[in-house]
Amino acid sequence: MKKGIGEEAEEIGIESLPSDSLLGRYIHRIRSFSLNANLFLLSSILNGISFGIWDIIFNLYLKWGLGFEADFISQVLSMSMFATGFVAIPAGLLCQGIGRKKSFLLGTFVSNLFVLAQILTVNHTFLLGSSLASGLFGTISWVASAPFMMENSQRDERTYLFSVSWALMTIFSLVGNLLGGFLPDSFANVIGGAETKILGYRLTLFFSIVCGLAALLPLSLIKERKFTNQVERLSFSLKGIKSYSVIFKLVLTAGLIGFGAGYIVPLFNVFFAGKFMATDEQVGVIFALGQIALTVGTLLAPMISDKLGKVRVVVICQFVSIPFISLIALSPTLELASSAYLARGTLMNMAGPVGSAFAMEIVKPTERATTSGFQIMADNIPRAVGVILGGQIMSLGDYASPFFFTSAFYLTSCVLYFIFFRKTERKITQEKIEDLHAPDGEA
Repeated sequence: MKKGIGEEAEEIGIESLPSDSLLGRYIHRIRSFSLNANLFLLSSILNGISFGIWDIIFNLYLKWGLGFEADFISQVLSMSMFATGFVAIPAGLLCQGIGRKKSFLLGTFVSNLFVLAQILTVNHTFLLGSSLASGLFGTISWVASAPFMMENSQRDERTYLFSVSWALMTIFSLVGNLLGGFLPDSFANVIGGAETKILGYRLTLFFSIVCGLAALLPLSLIKERKFTNQVERLSFSLKGIKSYSVIFKLVLTAGLIGFGAGYIVPLFNVFFAGKFMATDEQVGVIFALGQIALTVGTLLAPMISDKLGKVRVVVICQFVSIPFISLIALSPTLELASSAYLARGTLMNMAGPVGSAFAMEIVKPTERATTSGFQIMADNIPRAVGVILGGQIMSLGDYASPFFFTSAFYLTSCVLYFIFFRKTERKITQEKIEDLHAPDGEA
């Protein structure tokens, strides 16, 4: 029996239900997640707490605990980004070869060991080396995430799974931000002594590592499907790549965003502390509020993409965020700058899960892990260059210029993304509808 266009559209993930059923549909999608997907989401919760603490405290530990300036801090951050960028393609091939589960376990365990090394040394070389190594191994699990979610979700729930994963990471990063803002002083007050500031920072960072390692438990319970055919095994090389043009477009737009983001995003806590003399607690609250705003935006993203389409959501959110980037730089007060920070982060991160799901849909199944690797490479290598440049500029006392550079690169990426993909989503939708009408056995 043939389906109507509305039924067809719903089956391939294009919603046609009335707006008053949005909440019910959202709940239905979440309840339909597989066991593997739920285990992955649990690991996202633990990683979110870990990342949230580390994100807010590590830079402050280097600056106020060890006395390093913004230029060296940016070098430490860039080491991990360079490593992530350069190893992303081999990591994608490895992930395609050994499977998603083993990639998660290997990357999570070894990367956390090198993260631990970063808080056990004050030597410049060891700090840079351990940051490099943690980035190398962390990339293995990062690359596996998008293909794993793609393969463990149905068409109509896919964008929801991507968004819920991002939302949980964001929500529990908020928890981590709050813990990171208050734990150092709490530990310091309990311990006492001359080195309480450094010990407070180190114990807080150690707690973040414990949370990261705890994510190994749900990941170890994932039941991964076996390779179903030889074609999937042969994809452990670049020879299986066919979608060169599509991947190039994804790489170019991701690279521009990464380069622009590098100037400011890893250094927001340095910016707030340096320009406005914000305390650890103030930075923690700002970051926590940012996570709340990001969560709301991330959860709304799939419903908006159902109505507007993935490409439009990505372009509109990125474009509207640009004025807020400039406002952060020009703000005379911490309150105004932090408000613009919340708006920018919400809009940019609404586009994240939608763009990731879209990228996985427009390449072949055997190209997904490698495409994920290419995107991570394209984002992180330019981002590493950007953070070095941004750190050097900020160390000279110029806190405005990096934001204007970011705005320019975001705008360029936004325009190109629209030009490249404005017709692609419509074409995919039509092909899927035609597939529903194809007789059984027809490819």
